[in-house]
Amino acid sequence: MSFTDLREHLAFLREADELVTLRGADPVEEIGGLTELSLREGESPALLFDDIEGYDPGYRLLTNATATPYLYAAAAGLPRSTDRKEVVTAQRDHANVTDPIPPTVVDSGPVLENVHRDGAVDVTRFPAPKWHTHDGGRFLGTGDVVVTEHADTGELNAGCYRIQVHGEDRVTCYMGPGRDGRANMESYLDRGEPAPIVMSVGQPVDLFLGATQRLPPNADELAYVGALRGEPVETIEGEVTGLPIPATAEVVLEGHVYPDSDEVAEGPFGEFTGYYGGTGHTDRPVTVERVYHRDDPIVLGKPPLRPPAQAMTDVRMAARLWNELDDSGIPGIREANVMPFGPGFFDVVSIDQQYAGHARQAGLHAMSCPSKSVFGRFTVIVDDDVDAYDEGEVLWAMCTRVDPAADIEIVDGQGSSTLDPTVTGDQKAAGDLTSSRALVDATRPYHRRDEYAEVVEMRDGLEAELREKWDDDLFARWDGE
Repeated sequence: MSFTDLREHLAFLREADELVTLRGADPVEEIGGLTELSLREGESPALLFDDIEGYDPGYRLLTNATATPYLYAAAAGLPRSTDRKEVVTAQRDHANVTDPIPPTVVDSGPVLENVHRDGAVDVTRFPAPKWHTHDGGRFLGTGDVVVTEHADTGELNAGCYRIQVHGEDRVTCYMGPGRDGRANMESYLDRGEPAPIVMSVGQPVDLFLGATQRLPPNADELAYVGALRGEPVETIEGEVTGLPIPATAEVVLEGHVYPDSDEVAEGPFGEFTGYYGGTGHTDRPVTVERVYHRDDPIVLGKPPLRPPAQAMTDVRMAARLWNELDDSGIPGIREANVMPFGPGFFDVVSIDQQYAGHARQAGLHAMSCPSKSVFGRFTVIVDDDVDAYDEGEVLWAMCTRVDPAADIEIVDGQGSSTLDPTVTGDQKAAGDLTSSRALVDATRPYHRRDEYAEVVEMRDGLEAELREKWDDDLFARWDGE
């Protein structure tokens, strides 16, 4: 089970010795820098910042809540494991949940411990770091859940979008082209009506993970999380929008985007690609009309960082890609992985080759799956004797089984995003958010697979013999004993 309350989650982290509390950090660059440095060190614990400079004691910020396979599994309600492939395999079962449990409306919840209205609204009270050196301001929302509604259909969407602070009652919430949140917002603005919006910037981590999951169209993310929990997510109705607010959230902002409001500068912001996005961008602000928060509130921080310090952001991508390939009917799919070099930019699929053209078929399908509709750069197909989760083995296969002239295929006109640094300014202005992708066939050629050079490897049984004979002298040290 995942945690339905962020404080219950923190209690678990403390008990498991997976939480470090840091006091007195500067929110300008220092919190972001410490978060990134801890991830670069490898097995980072979660970080809880308290007594933050410029903020009241007790107003806290949590980062790195999904920094390792173990922490991700705990947050997502998966069987806890330190092995990334095991966590991806478990996530595949979660991704296949087909019986959503709609949220239930309750009259009260911890988030109502403090409610600020009208002139009492002040979002600057909550820790909003300047995460990266050249960010255009303070960003309160990075590990958030943003709820919007479509004016015509009433369908709800819960997504994750960056939220920049512009004043006591003004923030921007950047929702890129093609995102469900933007479509919902524009469905109101096109009518000349205010667009309602709820922004939770501190809540149980599984709600954040659900909001960042790329689900089928019209899926209700809150109902999806309910299905994973096995019980409905409790919500309250927002006072000014009627939109659902997670009852156990820590900090929630509620308001509207008004069609006649003047646009303000938004960004730039250091994004998950490892580059700044949003330079020169403007957006209509959200007028915040209500702030709800618990006593001693906790903001959930999930800042995008330069890869590979991305803290397990690719687990859900890999799980969904693997499921989509299995569902395709293409035989022989053994593993699918999304490497951490840049979220969604480097996919690896291992197959048991069964016919000529099998590798190309699997590769073209992999780059065309619904989960790959936005972003992608390299799709690498390897034989099933190569571990798709071992970067060294994948690069070895690329170096020894690829003839660049024959085995690399360029596919043009694939979907991308405004955050893709290879998409030019002219393309963005024209609405052409596309780029090319490369399919790399790193399998043995099917017609030569039986005569291909033999791999150098130990004979069956030799490793067991060596471990039994030499364990006390050598292998105990390698195994960390």
